[in-house]
Amino acid sequence: KVMIVAAGIALALPACGGSTSDTGGGGCTSPTGGVSSPTGTVTTVKVVSDPNTVGKFDPQTVTIKAGNSITWDFQDQGAGHTVTADNSSFDSCLQQAGFKFTVAFPTAGDYPYKCTVHAAMTGDVKVS
Repeated sequence: KVMIVAAGIALALPACGGSTSDTGGGGCTSPTGGVSSPTGTVTTVKVVSDPNTVGKFDPQTVTIKAGNSITWDFQDQGAGHTVTADNSSFDSCLQQAGFKFTVAFPTAGDYPYKCTVHAAMTGDVKVS
């Protein structure tokens, strides 16, 4: 089971400035999860712009111990993004710069995730 904390301002706006076909977020209306605070050591992953792509997770792969948490810090001023687990265990929904999204990982495993708006944006949380 994965637990989530979401904080910040959630703005459900289209992600890629002039694109009318890009609604982003896959219909997500509020971040999934349910914990009131992060657990253990918290590692930050930045959600940032990249001149070669539409955005990236920095770092792309994170290795943590079971019981610790990851906070995604949305810093891209030009586009909205999501942090969405491939297995649907967590989903930030479409968010803008200034939003922070924290997931606690109590169980060992591999947790690949992506931005549902930008298919090339992928990441992985490896929990030992």
